Amino acid sequence: MSQDRPDAAEDSLVFASEAAAAGRGCPPWTILVVDDEPDVFAATCMAMRGVEILGRPLEFVHAASAREARALLQSRPEVAVILLDVVMESEAAGLELVACIRNELGLKKPRIILRTGQPGYAPEMQAIRDYDINDYRIKSELTRTRLYTVLTSALRGYQTLAAVESTRHDLEYLLRAQTELLSANTMPAFAVGLLERLAGLFGAAADAAFVSDGRRAQDAEDHRRRVVAALGRYADWSWRRLDAIGPCPEVRVIELAFSTRRTVQGECGLAMYLPSRTGADAVAFLGAACATARHAPEVFDLFVQNTAVAADGVRLVERLRDAAYVDGLTRLPNRSALAETIDGALRVPPDGPQRLLLIDIDQFSEINETFGDRIGDALLRGVAQRLMAQADSSVRVARVANDTFAAFGPQDRLVPADWARRLDEPFEVDELQIALSASFGGVELTPECGSGGELIKMGYSALKRAKQAGHRSVAFYSHEVATEIKERTRLLHGLRAAFDQQRLFLVYQPQVEAASGRTVGLEALMRWRADDGRLVPPDRFIPLAEQSGLIKDLGAWALRLAIHRAVVLGEAGHRLRMAVNVSMSQLLVPGFERLVEEALAEGGLPPQRLEIEITESVAMQSPDIVLPRLAALKRLGVGVAIDDFGTGYSSLSSLEKLAPDRLKIDRSFVLGLEAEQGSSGIAEMIIELGRTLGLRVIAEGVETEAQRQRLVALGCHELQGYLFSPPLAVDALPGWLAGQQT
Repeated sequence: MSQDRPDAAEDSLVFASEAAAAGRGCPPWTILVVDDEPDVFAATCMAMRGVEILGRPLEFVHAASAREARALLQSRPEVAVILLDVVMESEAAGLELVACIRNELGLKKPRIILRTGQPGYAPEMQAIRDYDINDYRIKSELTRTRLYTVLTSALRGYQTLAAVESTRHDLEYLLRAQTELLSANTMPAFAVGLLERLAGLFGAAADAAFVSDGRRAQDAEDHRRRVVAALGRYADWSWRRLDAIGPCPEVRVIELAFSTRRTVQGECGLAMYLPSRTGADAVAFLGAACATARHAPEVFDLFVQNTAVAADGVRLVERLRDAAYVDGLTRLPNRSALAETIDGALRVPPDGPQRLLLIDIDQFSEINETFGDRIGDALLRGVAQRLMAQADSSVRVARVANDTFAAFGPQDRLVPADWARRLDEPFEVDELQIALSASFGGVELTPECGSGGELIKMGYSALKRAKQAGHRSVAFYSHEVATEIKERTRLLHGLRAAFDQQRLFLVYQPQVEAASGRTVGLEALMRWRADDGRLVPPDRFIPLAEQSGLIKDLGAWALRLAIHRAVVLGEAGHRLRMAVNVSMSQLLVPGFERLVEEALAEGGLPPQRLEIEITESVAMQSPDIVLPRLAALKRLGVGVAIDDFGTGYSSLSSLEKLAPDRLKIDRSFVLGLEAEQGSSGIAEMIIELGRTLGLRVIAEGVETEAQRQRLVALGCHELQGYLFSPPLAVDALPGWLAGQQT
């Protein structure tokens, strides 16, 4: 380095240091020279030819007047430094242009260096401060090295201001983005919005995926990482498990972010780790070579932190929405969600008629009490799965109460018989085979329906009508149904009051031996006399008691009262068998056999003198429950009779499993004995079946001598009916029995 040429030495040093730091292919810095002397512009360009500052080349543009400079700045806002002659058209032209640049054009970033050819001239310090002037130099002072130094200082200032403005823009972008993200009320919507905004933040293509980690979430059903949303070339990842996508660089980067719990930049893209206070951590992956360095680290960290907080907020909204609109056991929509769906259909009517179908599981509360909540819950989940399995996208399935489901959709897709068949196959839970049936209440959607909630109430009215008719029944809503439901509600209140006030009583119908006419037993029958003195028919209030659950208390009361009456009659010399009807609701009460044993012990009646009557349909509905109960009763010595035999659907093998003591021929088959083409053959087959199995057979509803004679001829063992006696009040019973003995 030559010491006698200082300028040359400085110049060579400048070029060496800048060349080492130069980056190739970067856009040039734009320098505006504003001077009315073209030679000044040419000299400036000549002095800085080939120079790079801060790794970028220089581009010089010229304006010969303040007017030209103003126009050029309007078209080229990327100008970084302005070398401005103070005196041009006028002595104040330079400062007036500075005022225009800062105030009118609003350009705050460009650095301004004032130059003058008049050594004695200098702007006031207030002007330098007010107009944000970077430097002031006399033109003769700006040698090549000095010009390089001044421009470097000015460009560093410009670069700092540009970075600050970029950060401000980024912060504004992030603020807008996170405000928009917070409006999402589901994680998929949040994830898609985040991926789109993440791509916008980095200026990259929206090839991205959002992966949620279920392993750390205590309430997650699927404890595996799953892609909640995916865009662009990763779109086919949506809702797939991460471990099912297969090995690839993107999956490895995502897994690394989860395992290290930090954001990872890989060659294939950026995996942004989002920690969660609930344990459901996530990774937002952007598949591009993201230049994260162009953003301030603190800005990026702020984006990550705020996004993680926003994600937790959306998860909270999801959980709250789940609590409000999703059934926790079956994951089906609940009653509120169904009501909103119906409200939507009322606002915007779909094509074609719509129907709501309520599906109520028969006797579910008794099954649940027998087997416990765990088995009951498993059954309800099984019912939900079967109902959903065959429901297309046009049908909304929901759970609206404990054992009541609902389906809403096109009328032709909601035929009760089709939905009943879905429950035909028994449910297998813990090696138990449990048969279920359902009753259906339907209502058609009409513009007159005020709301979804109102339509559901109408469906319940129809369902109550169906339950009144018995298991596996169907009813549709009408105004007549609504009136009837109101009447049934009134009747139920009256029944409860009658039971509480002891206005219910038992009557007893004799059962006689067919061959001799000797009285061998009594059947206890419940009666209710209303306040007006009229008897309410049993076929009206007994089903009502069963559906309301009141039958459990009524049945226990009737059992104890019948046992007491049998003991009193025995003490008077009438040692008769006492038959008591038991419903499915009673039989399914846990510990029913213990209740019978305790009632016998309290009353002092030998078990052999008590007979429990159950209908054939009850005996066959849930054999896993019924058979053990009947076996326990028989071990006590209590007899078992199958009532209304022949009207149900039992097979010979199931009858052998039940092992009853007595078969009871339904009155409808007894009536057929006198018809020329009646059902006498069925009565004959039942009697023959009893003989084959060693069971006694009793016929009920015998009203004529011809019927009696025919039954005796067929070999029927016992008879019951008005031919012998109507049901007798307790006061009339001793006298009638004494007369029979005489």
